[in-house]
Amino acid sequence: MRILVTGGAGFIGSHLVRALLRQGDEVVVFDRVPVPHLLQDIMDSITYVQGDSASDLDLYRAVATNGIEGIFHLGALMAGVCEQNPPLAFQVNFRSTQVLLDAAVACGVKRFFFMSSISLYSPTSVEPVPEDAPKDPATIYGQTKLAGEHLLRWYADNHGIDSRGIRPTWVWGPNRTNGLTTQYTTGLVDSIARGGEVHVDNPDERGDWIYIHDTIKAMLLVWNAEKPAQRFYTVCGSVHTLREVAELTNRLCPETKVTYAEHSANTSPYACSFDDSAIRKELGYAPEWSIEDSVKDYIRVVMGRD
Repeated sequence: MRILVTGGAGFIGSHLVRALLRQGDEVVVFDRVPVPHLLQDIMDSITYVQGDSASDLDLYRAVATNGIEGIFHLGALMAGVCEQNPPLAFQVNFRSTQVLLDAAVACGVKRFFFMSSISLYSPTSVEPVPEDAPKDPATIYGQTKLAGEHLLRWYADNHGIDSRGIRPTWVWGPNRTNGLTTQYTTGLVDSIARGGEVHVDNPDERGDWIYIHDTIKAMLLVWNAEKPAQRFYTVCGSVHTLREVAELTNRLCPETKVTYAEHSANTSPYACSFDDSAIRKELGYAPEWSIEDSVKDYIRVVMGRD
């Protein structure tokens, strides 16, 4: 299949592009960066289209002129930028989805994958948060994701677009440099792995860590499913506090001096744990990367140490 991946030069996108190539797909990457550093080693294997997700014309052309058969829509502004500029957030995160869906209808694209988020759930006293819990996002980013899900449902009902997607938790791994939860995950592990002195301000902050490789596995399970029972699936890894992961990383990198704040509370606007039993039961998903194996892999890849 010839697949368009928006945001394909980013953290999750660059991993997804490689996975699609491995399963035999042809990949067209759409991204705004002129030089996609994370894709340099595979540029000869893909078609790269530089464009802006805020441009209707750029998006439509990417679909209409490249013989696209399926779309992975990952391109989006991250949470911090969305809070600072809500109009731009809806232009990039919501409007781009509508333009791509219109292009999919016009060009006969039948399958559309939307990268949603657990941010569309508000913090709740009921955990793990069930998939059918009320959707009441506490952030503009979450609002754009919820609006995107509603849009996909409408296009599925009215135009027959086979739309599907996942709501992952704290996705982390090598090359993750932005996003609201990066400070809790990749940023923490990376700072300890690089040595020196590290102070953890909120050691009791708790969340569900899912390594990038398990995220890609879940995406492809949903994408390749013949007829998934539901349109969107929550996808989890395992729940840990920042202290737990910091101590684990520190044991592997003992030269780093790590200190912890005495008083701590959750600062994330998201709930801490989620129910992903649907994708486990229906599609056979199970995370393969434990937190220890993930941290070891991160240190190996980024720091060149085993």
